[in-house]
Amino acid sequence: MTKAAIFHTSAATLNLFQTLSARIMPEVEIMHIVEDSMIRDVMKNGGPTPAINARIAGYVQAAERAGCSAFMTACSSIGASVEQCRLLTSMLVTRIDEAMVESAIAQGQRIAILATVETTLKPTLEFVKRKALEAGKEIEIMPTLMSEAFAALLAGDHATHDRIVSAGLSEALSKADVVILAQASMARVMDGMEKPAVPVLTSPESGVMRFKERVAALS
Repeated sequence: MTKAAIFHTSAATLNLFQTLSARIMPEVEIMHIVEDSMIRDVMKNGGPTPAINARIAGYVQAAERAGCSAFMTACSSIGASVEQCRLLTSMLVTRIDEAMVESAIAQGQRIAILATVETTLKPTLEFVKRKALEAGKEIEIMPTLMSEAFAALLAGDHATHDRIVSAGLSEALSKADVVILAQASMARVMDGMEKPAVPVLTSPESGVMRFKERVAALS
């Protein structure tokens, strides 16, 4: 059986990805790696530092030693850092938000990006701009940061997190062609919601589906 790793910088995403990976890619043995202090360190330092990048590289190499053929980060804040690790390993190394960003660029010109962590918002903006340039498409980006929501999530107050994110989403829907929820932890607000007129894209399911495709292509 093929083995692959999904890396989490917070335990908040673990249950979601355990469920998604079991449903979408049951033929692959998934090794979940959780470093629950990393997202706090990334936030405290305003982004990944050389020391944090070294820790990430260590997890990539540990996954390879454990027999994994692919590695994906579930955290958009460290997407670029994980991409840099491609030089260190023969494994497939990818990020959760790739499919989501490519879909957003294909679907609209005015793209709203919602995030609850500044260190996720900035790299997501950079990634969207990079992908738009690669696609040869001019876009307008409308970013929104809701840091109070993530503070509530870390405190275990899911209701407050969901209320803040839902309010930001409602505002974004009124002015954008497509909306990106930049963090996997934000996707929960879509549960039970009526399908909005404007596409709202989240990374978990689309990211795992892309991961499945790319892992299958290794065979």
